[in-house]
Amino acid sequence: MEYFYSWGLLFVLPFTIFSYLKSSKEVKIKMIISGIGFGLMALIFDYIYLNYWTSKYLIKNIHIEDFLYGFLFAGILTSMHNIFRKKEMIGKIKINFKLITIYILILLFVFYLITNILKLNYIYALSLTPLIIGIISFIKVKGKIIDVLITVSSSLLITILVYNIILLIYPNAIDSHFLLENISGLKLIRVPIEEWLFALCLGVGCTYTYEAVFNLK
Repeated sequence: MEYFYSWGLLFVLPFTIFSYLKSSKEVKIKMIISGIGFGLMALIFDYIYLNYWTSKYLIKNIHIEDFLYGFLFAGILTSMHNIFRKKEMIGKIKINFKLITIYILILLFVFYLITNILKLNYIYALSLTPLIIGIISFIKVKGKIIDVLITVSSSLLITILVYNIILLIYPNAIDSHFLLENISGLKLIRVPIEEWLFALCLGVGCTYTYEAVFNLK
């Protein structure tokens, strides 16, 4: 049971498969590229910050679960508004390196501010970063608020559903592996409020960031 992070990913997988099957070729590419980006970020930062939880990994020094979580979950979210609103992306793909640089600087600044200056848990930096980047991306592509709401709602629903399935199988997953003393300790529907916050902010970040970075509409 202590490897709940590993087998819990199986409950995310059906949502990813559904999203992939329902998406156009262009959105499939979007899911893969976005998933790889978020997966790598999750992998890197979970090696650096170890003050949120004590999850067990199948391979001790290779946190493949972090990459898979980012790849599967972010992949779902980047496709949601394209699926439900049946929209195609338009424009010629051209990487906006200036915007990528700005996003990297935002990421570094937020993590330094939250963890080094404010001395808060890194989950708050991990939440604030995609929120800021998502807002900038929304403004750049002149996005629709309905698309953000669809993505955020999907993110929250999937997060709470998956956690409650895990808790149904392993009731002590949260209390045994989350370092609740390092965060607020508050729970909503049995899930730490920080997971709600992260799901909400990641939803904002996943809606239009791909379009902004690749100069699409």
